[in-house]
Amino acid sequence: MDPGKVFNKLKELGHVHSKREELREFCKLKTEQILKFLPRRILNSDGSDVLDCIFNGIPDSGAACKVKVKIVKIVLQTMRKETTSLTHCSDVTSRLCLELPRLPVEDLVRWSNDSVQSIVDDSDVNMIWRDVLPECMSAISSHDTVKHCGSELTSTDYKEQCVHTLCQCRWKERQLVQLAAMFKDMQLSKNDHRQVVNKICSYIIDTPPDTLPPLVHQLLKLCKTYNLDTVLSHLSFYFSTRLYSKLEPPPQDSESTTIDIDDIVPHSSVELSRCLSTCIFHISSGAADPELVRKHIKMWPKTQLLRAPFIVDLALAMSDKGADFRSVCLDVIRSAIEQRAMDDLRSRESAWVRSVMPPDVNVVSVLKLITTESANHRQLTVVGLINLAFLLLSVSRLKPVAPTCWSHGKLILVRLCKAQPETAGHILSQLADKLCGDASQKQYADCLYVLCKLTPVSVERCCGLGAILEGCQPARADYAAPAVVLNAVHPLLNFSTRVRDTLVMVCRKGLYSRDSQHRCLALSGFLTVLRHVRVTGSVSSSSQSYSDQFSAHSYLTQLTVDLHATQQGNVVTSRVRNEAMCMEVVSILKRCLVQDALVKQLLYTQIYDCAKDKQSLHESILELLYEHLSKYLPDGDGVGTLLFNKCVQINGASAILVEPIARLLYSVAQFLQTTEEEDLEDILSSQPAESGHAFLKNKLTAIMKKLCGSDSFGNIDMEDPGLSDLTPESKAKCLKVQQILQCYEALIAHQIMQWNQNSADAANVVHKLFKACNQLLEQTKVLPKSSKKGNKTLNETRETVKSQKTQKSQKEKGKAPVKLANLVKDKAGPFKVLPCVWDLKFCLRIVELLYSEYVPWTSLEQRNHIRGRRDFHIWALKCVHSVLLSDTLDKKAVATQVVGIAAVMYNRCICRFQDMCDFDDQTTLSCLEVFKTCLTLMLSPKYSLKMDTVLSNCLVTITEGNAPTGPECIATILESIHSALLHIEDESVPDERDLVVKKQLAVLIQIATLLLETPVATCSQKTSILVKLEDYIRSSKQDCLALIGPLLTSYCSEQQEAPLLDELLAKLSCALGRIDEEDTSAGEDTATFPSIDARTGHAVLTAVCSHLALRAKSVEHLLSRARDLAAAASAAAHAQLQRIDKELTETYKSLVVQLCQLCAWTVSCCKLRCCVGGGSERVLQAAVRLYALLAALAKQLPVGLAHTVRFERLLKLSGKKLSTVTDNLITYLEASQQQHNATKVLRETKLIPRLVLEAETFSKQVIMLASKGKLNYQQYLSLGTARDFRIKAPVLQEVLNAREQADETRDEDGADIDDATTDIIPSIAGDHDNEEIEEDSDEEASRRKRRRVS
Repeated sequence: MDPGKVFNKLKELGHVHSKREELREFCKLKTEQILKFLPRRILNSDGSDVLDCIFNGIPDSGAACKVKVKIVKIVLQTMRKETTSLTHCSDVTSRLCLELPRLPVEDLVRWSNDSVQSIVDDSDVNMIWRDVLPECMSAISSHDTVKHCGSELTSTDYKEQCVHTLCQCRWKERQLVQLAAMFKDMQLSKNDHRQVVNKICSYIIDTPPDTLPPLVHQLLKLCKTYNLDTVLSHLSFYFSTRLYSKLEPPPQDSESTTIDIDDIVPHSSVELSRCLSTCIFHISSGAADPELVRKHIKMWPKTQLLRAPFIVDLALAMSDKGADFRSVCLDVIRSAIEQRAMDDLRSRESAWVRSVMPPDVNVVSVLKLITTESANHRQLTVVGLINLAFLLLSVSRLKPVAPTCWSHGKLILVRLCKAQPETAGHILSQLADKLCGDASQKQYADCLYVLCKLTPVSVERCCGLGAILEGCQPARADYAAPAVVLNAVHPLLNFSTRVRDTLVMVCRKGLYSRDSQHRCLALSGFLTVLRHVRVTGSVSSSSQSYSDQFSAHSYLTQLTVDLHATQQGNVVTSRVRNEAMCMEVVSILKRCLVQDALVKQLLYTQIYDCAKDKQSLHESILELLYEHLSKYLPDGDGVGTLLFNKCVQINGASAILVEPIARLLYSVAQFLQTTEEEDLEDILSSQPAESGHAFLKNKLTAIMKKLCGSDSFGNIDMEDPGLSDLTPESKAKCLKVQQILQCYEALIAHQIMQWNQNSADAANVVHKLFKACNQLLEQTKVLPKSSKKGNKTLNETRETVKSQKTQKSQKEKGKAPVKLANLVKDKAGPFKVLPCVWDLKFCLRIVELLYSEYVPWTSLEQRNHIRGRRDFHIWALKCVHSVLLSDTLDKKAVATQVVGIAAVMYNRCICRFQDMCDFDDQTTLSCLEVFKTCLTLMLSPKYSLKMDTVLSNCLVTITEGNAPTGPECIATILESIHSALLHIEDESVPDERDLVVKKQLAVLIQIATLLLETPVATCSQKTSILVKLEDYIRSSKQDCLALIGPLLTSYCSEQQEAPLLDELLAKLSCALGRIDEEDTSAGEDTATFPSIDARTGHAVLTAVCSHLALRAKSVEHLLSRARDLAAAASAAAHAQLQRIDKELTETYKSLVVQLCQLCAWTVSCCKLRCCVGGGSERVLQAAVRLYALLAALAKQLPVGLAHTVRFERLLKLSGKKLSTVTDNLITYLEASQQQHNATKVLRETKLIPRLVLEAETFSKQVIMLASKGKLNYQQYLSLGTARDFRIKAPVLQEVLNAREQADETRDEDGADIDDATTDIIPSIAGDHDNEEIEEDSDEEASRRKRRRVS
């Protein structure tokens, strides 16, 4: 019969279920033909159908089963050799696998071996072992034992043997996906599963990008339950090696433009990015269990997370799956970034940490790579990146790494807005929520400013920007924080008409609010518009007509307008529109002049800074100021005074200020000062044509001149009512006096602003105004007239008798007397002077006038005339200092004017300290305080100035050549401070030094402390000055001990503090004495550190304990890092494991060395006789922290590293030796508390139980470590102390000694007694004598103990 007809007949019978018996008969009849022609027929498209009919026609039992085994064998051999389509192969194999469980186990074992061998030899073209081997293993598992290679094995052992055989061979790349799928279908034990996963993951590094995603997909299915961390670790290493390293910029060297052979890679970054995106999708949204992925991300080591950007990308993708995933995944990234920032901070603080920490990744570079790659990840990580940025922005400002985290958050948002503009809307909506929730957190306002400045096109189109502006509301009676938000959008004012119109609309609405804070906020917005909108530099005579002609339509950017404008054309339209808008704003500001004093003061303070560069607005502003000032001028031209009564309003029982007239005068003085541009116009002008601007300036100048020349300007009756009363009249007078004093400041500022080379009498006028101001200020310190009347006593005035009678009669009536005198009989507080009205620009001008070597705008005679007035120096420096202490200083002003003031102070006062002291000590003190405040502002993290730039600008006048670095500048300033300290040491005797010189010494030490505690890199100059300061402390007899703590901190950054600490502790043991000494006297004193004695030694001990706490922070940081590294080693790839192990070993070695030093220093501190209270608390804290660190090290130290890092050496110092000292300290402190009450004892000894607990915890951890490694560490530990019952050895010894002395005395008085013949008779009298002796001995012991404690 034809083979085709046979198989057709089989199909015909097989498709009808009722003909199953007929099918079996036919198969039995045609068995030989089926076996002969099946290899060819099975390859046809209907091969699976034919195979199904054949298996249905052959029964499972008897001899027919052998036929089925032959058919299976034929099919397996054919499918392994002949190439077919995937669909056909899958259909045939699937039908074949259905029959395998019904066949004998011997055949299943043989086919399993064949499948394993085909994998080893790679002889299966269709890789049918992917389905056959799992099915065979599943069928074999149902049997208890199998025969293999002549031996009998259990089914489990046979499966393990097959898995081990497969893992020992070399796999081909094309087999990996199928192998992963095959092992997924096999039920593997945990050990076999780990072995298989490690084997497959070892091939990941060499897998091409197009093959990796399906392999990852199968691996995720394989690792549904465990070993997913291994897959993630190898994937991280793969992408870190292939993708992220290639995206980093080339190094800045001469060979960066050349092409290396390693740069020629077979796969582009685009292919790798596509592969990365697919893998992230598979893990976050595919086969992996999200809870398992979240668990592994949460447990990922923080030290290795930033080294693995793939895990960061994965965490960002997983964070979009709900609130739980968001909190866990993003917190892991934030913690890693904070850890990295803390690494940098600790490295700057400690040279030891810097030597242990290896070079790590740059967080900024990692974030740039991740934000760049986010565009290729199908929007999987964009939302996570935005949420991460806001999480970084929300880091508490109390953390030392907060500014760094805020900077990283801004970086992420800016790069996302630039690369993906569609994200700007979502970013601004979240930013609006943050700003509306708490606008006092200025990092969000700074973020808005950065976005508006760097990504204006993306931000401007978003409606969320308008919501932010409309949502600005003052909170908690403070408009400053929302004002910063309004100011943050100023980069868009010249770019977007919509933003500008929205801001103006919001401010117009707020200006009519009933709340003063809302009005101040609206005024701040208008001033922002006025400050940042660009207008023409020249004065426009027809500006008012332009404001009526042009409206605020949308316009191009300033850059575009300038590029397309021609010199022959008309005035640029956008600039004219800007000028018209500014004129409109000035007209709106007129309404502020009828507001309360707070709004007016804000206007007067900032209007000049907003309009100083806009000459076209000066005429309108001067007219506004002139009209308002005229309201407070008396009638007549010759009177030079102001109507101060109109500036104050009395309401009921209080008085309020309605017009800050001094601020108004200073604002007028600012607009009247001559600028360089006006000087040039005066020189080039051909004919004097008085414009409106010049007319107004002349009128205001005449008014200011009259006020300056008036003798009755500050006349005020200081007698009745007095300034210290509580009456409304007295309050009103206080307000007037405060305004008069500020007016003097404004008038002096006006005179100095108008001062030039031709000024003949400027110095005399300034000094005259100062004397008037100083005289009024002195009058405020005089007691009121009523208190000076001491001629009559109270009895003589009969007031006491009368008041007593009145009160008695009122009491009898049941009513208390109600009089105004009774309500105001108490005095108010002392008179307070308001802050100075000057700005930083004028402060720099007056400082240059008084102290600069080159002042081009004054003559030498006038300059020397004012410089010779010592009282004026002190007053001016006090005013400058009050301006520097203001909270409203701008960053730009700090970077320019404050640096200029510091430069003048440094060159005149610090460098020439001796000459300054010869001039006047009080002036020198004021200069030092001003310089210290300037340094504090320059180094403050609030302004985030570049230290190298500001300090080099401060020293630019004395430095030649290249600008010095920050450490060199600090060393230079410290050199000058050291010279000043030596001058004070040489010129005065410590006991005879007056108060001013002592204050000078204190301020110099404060300046040195500020510089020493600033973490900077080391340099030779800094090392040299530190040695000089140390020598100064060693030899100086003056009170310079406050330098010890900062000097130790600075030495710590260079790892040179150990010798100084040892000598300090030795000196303290001599000055304070030691607990274990028998006598009460201290040890032999040494010649070094003469200022350390029994009184000052306790302060030095506190400084030493504070430094030990700083060292302990570094140890804690490295312990945390070592713990993280140990967790990373468990799942690291093989290429990373060696690096991690090496770093871990070096970290533990360094920790042991540092803890040995800490043990020695802490033991020395605990031996000292510290004062009970604050001093003992510091010492106890040091001991508690040391024991906690030791316990943490013993707990996490691997047993295998204990010998390598020489842990036994640490135990010798921290075992019995340390515990003995701490026990003596506890005994000493408890003995010192006998005379105190229970509350004080409890407060001062609250750390003792914790110290005992930490010591016992350390002993427990050491014993556990020893038991793990079978080591004998217990020999170094002391026995535990029973705290409930203790025998105090010193007290017991004193009692025994007293008894022996009493016994000897009694023996000498009595006769000789023969013990052999003596009968012992109990005597009552003897008992009484013994009790008296015991009482005497107890009293003697107590007296000795008190004497030793004292």
